[in-house]
Amino acid sequence: MTARGGHRIVALVLALAVLSLVPTVVSATASRGPRPPAGWTVPVVVSYAVLLVLLLAQAVHGRPRPWLPWALVAVGDAALVTWLLVAPERAEQAPWVLALSPLTVGAGAAAAGLGVATGLGLLHVGLRALVQVGGGWVVPPTAFVLDSLLVLVVAPAAWVAVAAVRSSGVRVEQARLRAEDAAAREAAARAAELEDARWDAIVHDDVLAALATTAQAQDADGRAEARRAALTALARVEGEVAPGAAVPATVPVDRLWQDVAGTALALHPGAEVDGPGAGGGAVLGRDAAEALLTAVAELVRNAVRHGGTGPGAPPPVRLRGRVRTGATGTRLLVEVRDAGRGFAARAPGAWRLGLAVSVRGRVRSAGGQVHLRSWPGTGTCALVGVPVLPPGGADEGAGGR
Repeated sequence: MTARGGHRIVALVLALAVLSLVPTVVSATASRGPRPPAGWTVPVVVSYAVLLVLLLAQAVHGRPRPWLPWALVAVGDAALVTWLLVAPERAEQAPWVLALSPLTVGAGAAAAGLGVATGLGLLHVGLRALVQVGGGWVVPPTAFVLDSLLVLVVAPAAWVAVAAVRSSGVRVEQARLRAEDAAAREAAARAAELEDARWDAIVHDDVLAALATTAQAQDADGRAEARRAALTALARVEGEVAPGAAVPATVPVDRLWQDVAGTALALHPGAEVDGPGAGGGAVLGRDAAEALLTAVAELVRNAVRHGGTGPGAPPPVRLRGRVRTGATGTRLLVEVRDAGRGFAARAPGAWRLGLAVSVRGRVRSAGGQVHLRSWPGTGTCALVGVPVLPPGGADEGAGGR
């Protein structure tokens, strides 16, 4: 229960207390005994009717109106005080106006607390005594004492109930704030993890690749390629967008697949590419799209560098992309398969820097998964899956684990 829920409960209890007066008022009005003048009865009844409507509105909408309990206190005190001036004659039955005392005391507990409620209880005991002394109510002393004690008991009882409701609302509000704070810390930690993974991939995919290209350059074409690689690495390090690597907040699957295919064909012109088509209008978040693009590029690059049977002879490579919906949600799955030399994927240290950082680490930090199968002489098959957002979905970062 929230703080607003606490206000609604208090308002509902006070509204029910006002409604409980209706049978008493109707019975007194229908009786043949002496009645107070209409000039006094009508304003009191109308005032309580208006307050009842306002209390019910607060109970429905939950908008706090701190002055409402005070209004009940003011109307109740005014009615009891003015009754002494308009009391028609002596009566052996308690006039209905005395039924306002418990309600007024309870409203005081809701408005200010135990001290005010106790003070109002003592005040109403005094006013009741004046009503009896003035001749408006004649009962045995024992009945008067018991009735007065009932009014005084209402004060702590109402205060305990109101305090319990408010305390519950405060605890729920504090729990909500703690949950929001924990979610913010988790989001910050996730952002830091994604940034670390991004920098690790930049260092491996661009900086180290540029250094390797520079070291292997032996002619003008090699030096030109090294220069282009160095400029791309510098752009990535400085936060600029390298050509062909731009990803917006959300990326449609078909557009991302164009980037994936273009990157794969640039690394391996003979690669076979089989895409997911339009992807049903699904989109990926920025982190998932970038992680997938980086992982596929590294897998193709590894096939070209390490999978061939000799210099200048990269193995056949096939990319196959599909959008699949399963128990874990909708994902874009990309299979990268080569017919190269393969390696012992389950051997200790098999996940080298590129596979560990640019593929598995990057994809996992974006909420995806990587499965790798390989054995010497059998080639390599990697399956990369990243979460897909619904059509028109807002940017949700990596999409959640």
